[in-house]
Amino acid sequence: MKRIFLKGLSLLLSALLLCACATPGGGASRAGEGSSSAVGETKTEKREETGEGKKEESEAEGKNDSKSHEILDHAGNRVMVPNEIRRVVVDQVPILSTYMAYFKGKTPYLVGFAGSFKDSIAKTVLKDISPELMDVSNTVYAQGDLNVEAIMELKPDIILYNAGNKEHYEALSKTGIPCVGFATVKGGEGPPDPLTRYRDWLRLLEEVFGEKGKMDDFLSYGDEIVKDVRERIATIPEGERPSAMILFRLNNGSPQVAGKGVFGDFWLQNLGLRNVAEETQGFAQTSFEQIYGWNPELLFLNGPGISPIRSEEVLNNTVEGADFSSLDAVKNKRVYNTTLGMWSWFTPNPDAPLVYAWLACCAYPEAFRDYPLKKKIRDYYSRFYGYELNEAEIEEMLEY
Repeated sequence: MKRIFLKGLSLLLSALLLCACATPGGGASRAGEGSSSAVGETKTEKREETGEGKKEESEAEGKNDSKSHEILDHAGNRVMVPNEIRRVVVDQVPILSTYMAYFKGKTPYLVGFAGSFKDSIAKTVLKDISPELMDVSNTVYAQGDLNVEAIMELKPDIILYNAGNKEHYEALSKTGIPCVGFATVKGGEGPPDPLTRYRDWLRLLEEVFGEKGKMDDFLSYGDEIVKDVRERIATIPEGERPSAMILFRLNNGSPQVAGKGVFGDFWLQNLGLRNVAEETQGFAQTSFEQIYGWNPELLFLNGPGISPIRSEEVLNNTVEGADFSSLDAVKNKRVYNTTLGMWSWFTPNPDAPLVYAWLACCAYPEAFRDYPLKKKIRDYYSRFYGYELNEAEIEEMLEY
């Protein structure tokens, strides 16, 4: 027994000795790890001391430059725009009214825009909503041409331009000032769509100013108006939908009408109306004989912003050098002036849902007899432009 006990004790001591030997090895391994870490820390400290670490930090920060951010504009260009924008120039694109809608009827940061806009502004409610517009520099153009020097003198942080005007972009981009393109028409989309375009413009402005979602409420409200109008139109039988024509203007005595591929054609299609000039393209030159043959049941005039012809002149047959008296539209007194709200109502503008409602009321007076158009306009302007329209202003907008 004693021999067995001693043998067992010997085995136990051997095992303990082996564990003791293994421990320093493990400790050495951990010490090695600690030593490696210490060396790494020493290297980091040395890199920071020599400025190498600081350089890498600076490069990392540059990738997330706090002073600017990248956007993709409608011309397909990636543009770095400053986070802090305090001076804005607007080129020819009619985005001015949408810019105002973005700022609830105000024009902060605007230091210049095309001087020719002022004539149109003077005929719209814009002059009352934002009278300071009339004092903004109009030196963007000289003799009808782009005046790059005048723009640079304004020292803008950013330039908003027509994405379709490549010539202007080439000139403006050479200034080194960030240029953001806003498209009036996007290739391959079919008829230009003002109901989509003003949304695109507002969303791009959100990106420019770094305020994603800012216009959600505004756009949702407009969507509800459009949805209501479309549902009403859907109940009207095809046989009760009249034909229509948009007279763009008289060009040296010859009528110019809205054919395929222009904003007017979009409106007529979305109203469920047949554009009698659908066989033509763009703003097409035509003849009175052709118009007599088309004989539209509705005639829309392209508004005081472009065409000087008024509905009362057409109805009274007092348009110089023109006779529309044989048209069904004239006989039935269904001739309408395209109105001016925030901008010419046939072009993209933030009033687009109201334009749709107004046109529907003109085209289908019975179906929209109970439609509260004046209230819709008043509420829209009050809520989103911060402007209370009086009755006279609404009547002027809806004069037809």
